[in-house]
Amino acid sequence: MSPDRTVLEKDLELTVRELSETYEELSLLYKLTETLSGMSADEITEQVVGEAINTLDVKTAALLFLDEENGRLYTKSFRGRWDAGIVVSKGDEIIWNAVQSRKPVAFCNLYDAGFRNYSHAERSILVCPLKGKSRTIGALVLADKENQEEFYSNDIKLLMAIANHAALTIENALLYKELEDFLISAIRALVKALEASSRWTAGHTERVTEYAVNIGAMMGLSGKNLERLRICSLLHDIGKIAVPREILNKNDVLTEEEEKEIRRHPLIGAEILGGFAQLRDVVQGIKYHHEWWDGGNSLLGLKGEDIPLCARILAVADSFDAMSSDRPYRRKKTQDEAIDEINRLAGRQFDPTVVEAFMKWISQHPTFSP
Repeated sequence: MSPDRTVLEKDLELTVRELSETYEELSLLYKLTETLSGMSADEITEQVVGEAINTLDVKTAALLFLDEENGRLYTKSFRGRWDAGIVVSKGDEIIWNAVQSRKPVAFCNLYDAGFRNYSHAERSILVCPLKGKSRTIGALVLADKENQEEFYSNDIKLLMAIANHAALTIENALLYKELEDFLISAIRALVKALEASSRWTAGHTERVTEYAVNIGAMMGLSGKNLERLRICSLLHDIGKIAVPREILNKNDVLTEEEEKEIRRHPLIGAEILGGFAQLRDVVQGIKYHHEWWDGGNSLLGLKGEDIPLCARILAVADSFDAMSSDRPYRRKKTQDEAIDEINRLAGRQFDPTVVEAFMKWISQHPTFSP
């Protein structure tokens, strides 16, 4: 074989290997993009640790968050030879140094490198910092391949790909959570101001929110959907801001016209919040929370499962609190009376599945008091 042909074969082999590694990296990034989209920070950390374990076939993986104020890294998620209570301080020469240098660090034989009592790994360790756009999130730590091999350059490249994508996704999720927390705080302040203008509705929103979230949890809603339900419940009466105070505070039975004015508040609430694209499902829950399951007394003509689930849950929670609260034109029902009424209206006003979840929740809290 000629020297030229040997060189060409080696070049071709190198090119094929590089293309294979690049394809593997791109496939991993595509998978992460698809998987992590829309997840909370907690869900992302769990998913990333699992992906790191499977991709690099290691015994241990841990994702740590940086607490800059106290100068430490605390465990957020892990698998394998790790512990939830592990905190890495500035004195750590491997993990902390990787975070400070903002570069990956690998030791293929900890004993030979002088780390004879390093408790996080038996033989080898690979650490990659989690670098967001505006801050360092923490570190991704892997230890000990299942086949006892060393960490090679391709392993480092793959972990960097995972870590870089994870850091940006986690950073975005944390920023979104901060904005959402701010929004909820603003909502609570607005609701309290609204309720302060009517002596009959004080505390109503917080109670309805508690009932709705408990019903949703009993129905197996995910954390994200429960949070949406919470926001929807907090905002469900925001449309009453446009209802005249004299109607909200009337000491007598409402006239037909006044009743119509009150019944418009879901539509008004939906209009007020309609400009928030990120609250689209919340707005739908608010808009339809007074629709009847059988459509018999619906304001907007929806019935059955055409009514958003959030609205169906909210309908039960809202009605239960209304029945259990004093009004100027009637006394409040006892808890048993209100429960019986909710049960009686299952299949007519309320979704039977939601009522079933409500009954199950309330039966587990016999000392509950509205």
